[in-house]
Amino acid sequence: MRVLAFDTSMGRPGVALLEVKRNKASIIDMAYVATNAKQHHGLRAEIIEAFAISFIAKHYVKGFDVIVREDYVAKTSKTGHPVYSAWGSCDRALNKFGLNFTTPAISQSAVKKAVFGKGKAEKWELAQSVREWTGYDGEFEVDDMSDAAAIGLAYLINEGIIKKTEG
Repeated sequence: MRVLAFDTSMGRPGVALLEVKRNKASIIDMAYVATNAKQHHGLRAEIIEAFAISFIAKHYVKGFDVIVREDYVAKTSKTGHPVYSAWGSCDRALNKFGLNFTTPAISQSAVKKAVFGKGKAEKWELAQSVREWTGYDGEFEVDDMSDAAAIGLAYLINEGIIKKTEG
């Protein structure tokens, strides 16, 4: 089973591809792109779409069983517009391949609860939990990469596809 997971933002979105074999998840690939806050939202959205297209194209041949993203509920249009623009960028990238998000988005607290065990976790704690779940021993260049992996893991955990092993 292959899970494509997006941690979507306008500033530095991340994406992770996880694969499950014998009830164990591993990270196949991760990436992120940083946009410049001085650029207009339209250009930043295009950069994110191009980034997502590139990542999807790299892995499209083997397919994706699940495509998921983190949920976000804005308190104001000022905070919501950038995130929703980035969501649209990822939607457009997926649509170019005939794909869509296949499952409802997962809230940030639900991701942390599933992967870390509590709805509140520091970035480093979540990254460490991602390592424990996947056996990944490398460094995450940015938090957005470990966050994307955590979103994919949360789906797998919540669906009972993987379980934490003792020891």
